[in-house]
Amino acid sequence: MQTLGFRRPNQVREAVYRHLKDLLLSGRFSPGERLSEPLLAQELGVSRTPVREALMRLAEEGLVELVPGKGARVRVFAPEEVEEVYGVRALLEGEAAREAALRATPWELAELERLLQAIDEALREDYPEQMRRDLEFHRALVRLSGNRTLYRLYEDLLATLALARSALPTLSQDEATRREHRAILEALLHRDPEGARRAVEAHVFRFRDLVVGRLRKEGG
Repeated sequence: MQTLGFRRPNQVREAVYRHLKDLLLSGRFSPGERLSEPLLAQELGVSRTPVREALMRLAEEGLVELVPGKGARVRVFAPEEVEEVYGVRALLEGEAAREAALRATPWELAELERLLQAIDEALREDYPEQMRRDLEFHRALVRLSGNRTLYRLYEDLLATLALARSALPTLSQDEATRREHRAILEALLHRDPEGARRAVEAHVFRFRDLVVGRLRKEGG
């Protein structure tokens, strides 16, 4: 973790918050992992106060749990919560893909394809970077819908999705994932709105089943 270069109090607070949130969303921390204020402050080169404030903000967003007497830890989601979140994701992203198939320009689709290729170009051992690029592909897909309300709702869902997805950090370069991503892109390129929706739903529901299965297995 790099020392943050900001010195103004407001800049420090915002930088620490953004940095920790990015780390959480990229899967750098495991669900249930303890987040030590002193250690994070030392690694970031800041005092404990902005770290504490950042953790409180992240707790309000549902990404961190503040345990009395034990400090902060990364949120652990119940399988039922994950099923709900992925169900909403399928609705939002499926509709976004349908709209994108109708309106996205060739240049926008070329950029989406570039983002897809970038996932495979990440180092095979760097799962957080693979997840980050995977997430950016899906965010770009939703943006191509041109539906700002839909995108805002999707952004609100992303934090929970990313944390739940971190239970399976190794699948962004998985062959089945590649096929599903390619099927989404092909439907968009062929201007097939219903095909794009179905391809997204198949991809989302497979990951839902994998993540929920892992959580239930770990829960005993």
